[in-house]
Amino acid sequence: MRRREALAAGGVALGTASAGCLSSLRREDAWRELVVDPPDGVYVPPHADEMVTVGEATDGGREVSLHVTRPHSFWTLAGAERSRAAVRSRHDLHLMVDVRDVGSGVIVPSTVTTTIQSGTEAETATNGGESTDRRTLWPMLSQRMGVHYGDNVALEGEGTDAVTVRVGPTLADPIGPLPTELEESASVDIPFEYDPATIEGLERRLIDANEGRGEPDALEPMGNHGDGSNAANYRDGSSNDGHGDGLGNDGHGDDLSVGGPVDRSPFDRAGATRVGSASVGDLDCIVVIVTDLDRGEANADTAESVALAVAVRTPYNRYPIPFATLSATIAREGNGIAAGSLREVIDPRDGHHYRTDVDPALLERGDQLAIIVETPPQLARHEGYETAFLETGMATVNLE
Repeated sequence: MRRREALAAGGVALGTASAGCLSSLRREDAWRELVVDPPDGVYVPPHADEMVTVGEATDGGREVSLHVTRPHSFWTLAGAERSRAAVRSRHDLHLMVDVRDVGSGVIVPSTVTTTIQSGTEAETATNGGESTDRRTLWPMLSQRMGVHYGDNVALEGEGTDAVTVRVGPTLADPIGPLPTELEESASVDIPFEYDPATIEGLERRLIDANEGRGEPDALEPMGNHGDGSNAANYRDGSSNDGHGDGLGNDGHGDDLSVGGPVDRSPFDRAGATRVGSASVGDLDCIVVIVTDLDRGEANADTAESVALAVAVRTPYNRYPIPFATLSATIAREGNGIAAGSLREVIDPRDGHHYRTDVDPALLERGDQLAIIVETPPQLARHEGYETAFLETGMATVNLE
């Protein structure tokens, strides 16, 4: 089996492992022992878990889907401080919510809360609508699902549950032809039949050492969990930084498919001029000058604008990375001539990215554009990402 085929399949089924190995790995934290000293950056985790899609619903211009899998550890981030959220005996499952724009499939950064009520509708009415569990989910990043919202939760035994998912107004600025509904809250109800045996029976796959476990690389996405824009499966073809060469080659010599054919680059359209790309740690930054209508309103008063746009992506799977704080400077012959913060935006054409307006009269060939990561993305990380995307610093490209 070729290495990338193994990563796409999630490794070797545990049924092929020895009984002693199975016994020793039943504890969630025992999996950590398979990668004793993970590298500083993206790496192949020791296992991959099967996921079940519970259901999906739409409201307020968003498609909301609910998924569950086995409880597992993850790492939260507050500023630059990372903390491990370990599995507890009371946890029954790991709950995940995916939120996207209905029309384009672009991720919608938001605050997501869930309320779980046990029992049928009649039972819920009888007990006064008391909830079994209510929480704000962590915004998260995983190698197989990309950006989502999740947490480990405890339920009150098997049976029928009603999950209400409330999505707050988007925390990114919607631009282009996106519905204004995204700037308002939305709520959906999704029924869920909880069966502990089903969760326990979900397949857990072991990644063997000879298939890349613990090495710089990533498991492939489950289905279509990319950006939802033209940027969905793009691999940077302008420079080989070890994160991909634009030909489906991740630097290891094997073919790399990411849930579909390699697509066009971010901003591969009229009005966008690619400047270049650079990295801050494992954050891949694609820098573009965009000439466009700022918000896509069709009226005579809407002026054409020029913006500096930066698409920030993960290596290998090219997931968009929200919830970071970025700024930019323009320098000429070593002297700064402009500086400003980048705002987080979503666009059905170009997906999630960061941008700031810029006066085109300021730009000249040879100028140096610096992208500064001031705060790392405030995302919880699943295993394989917990040591990545923690750096702050600067990446530079030259305007040709």
